[in-house]
Amino acid sequence: MRKFFEVKTRDKSSQARVGEIKTSRWMIETPCFIPDATYGAVKHLTAEDLGQVGLQMILGNIYHLRIRPGTREIQKLGGLHQLMNWDGPILTDSGGWQVFSLIYQYGMGKVKKDGIEYKDHLTGQKHWLTPEKCLEDQLNIGSDILMILDYPVAAKAEENENRYSVSTTVRWAKKAKIFYDQHPKMKEKMMMAIIQGANSKELRKECFAELESLWPWPGYGFGGPTVNDEIIEYTASLIPESRLRYLMGAGPPEQIVRAVAQGWDLFDCVIPTRNARHGMAYTFSGPVKIYQKQYELDDSPIEKDCPCLACQGYTRAYIRHLLKIDEPAGKRLMTIHNLTFYMRLMKKIRQDIKSGQFQPGRLLDQLENSGN
Repeated sequence: MRKFFEVKTRDKSSQARVGEIKTSRWMIETPCFIPDATYGAVKHLTAEDLGQVGLQMILGNIYHLRIRPGTREIQKLGGLHQLMNWDGPILTDSGGWQVFSLIYQYGMGKVKKDGIEYKDHLTGQKHWLTPEKCLEDQLNIGSDILMILDYPVAAKAEENENRYSVSTTVRWAKKAKIFYDQHPKMKEKMMMAIIQGANSKELRKECFAELESLWPWPGYGFGGPTVNDEIIEYTASLIPESRLRYLMGAGPPEQIVRAVAQGWDLFDCVIPTRNARHGMAYTFSGPVKIYQKQYELDDSPIEKDCPCLACQGYTRAYIRHLLKIDEPAGKRLMTIHNLTFYMRLMKKIRQDIKSGQFQPGRLLDQLENSGN
């Protein structure tokens, strides 16, 4: 099997490590944060913006892309990279979390043995999603890293539901592996499994063991909400050192720092982009809530040593004004700043690990400072 991930440097005082993901065309250095480009776009930004920010990779969501513009349409247009004009790797999520949300929150479908029948949230049209179809869609749009379909549950799921989640996740993983073996193009792709089990260490261990018995997956994702730090750390410890560890949905800077120390390598979340649109800017001196009146006449940048477009050309007062009048340029500048901050944070973490200077406690104290 092709080697997609390799650990390059290990921290001596924690489980943190620096590694490399190697796709057929690109190399991604970890720890790495990837923003959500749910519909094939990071809101308010162009591909050129993403490149200037320094992103290594972006994430697309198959549930949303199936609806708009449609995976067949994307394929006809040359794939998601060409459609977006994005010259970099793309990881695609299966869309399972969104589908299960429709089912359990709104009753818009049901889970069957071989897949999921659901109605989409826009038209109410019926869809059928299977482990095979999920991978086929990801393959057709040209994704570089593919996540298999799993059965996510809430962190506090009842034991019977939790056990069914694990057994179904493993059953669908078997189907995903058969699909992988039958399609030559899949050999060029990195396919990752997802460990379910909610807040049960026993079921997390069982799920991992069952998945690992199928195939030495190049990497594993953490399934379910990332709300229990003990379970997050325990799940990381299950995954072999040589595999990529992907903490799906992890986003606050403080959580990322703690998770890196636990051995996680890859992170994604809407937090930096969503909070940017709502006036929350992240800095190495703590968050800045730009809507607050104290910034009305503040002629300093969001962060003095930040190289981003927002900080190099505009003041807190002006960006606050743009947001207050709902001018899209304000959301764009805030988004550029937050993603630039995340890239600077990940680069610092990697450099600190390489130099033996990684101090998560000290970094957390900086990031949690609210005196900005």
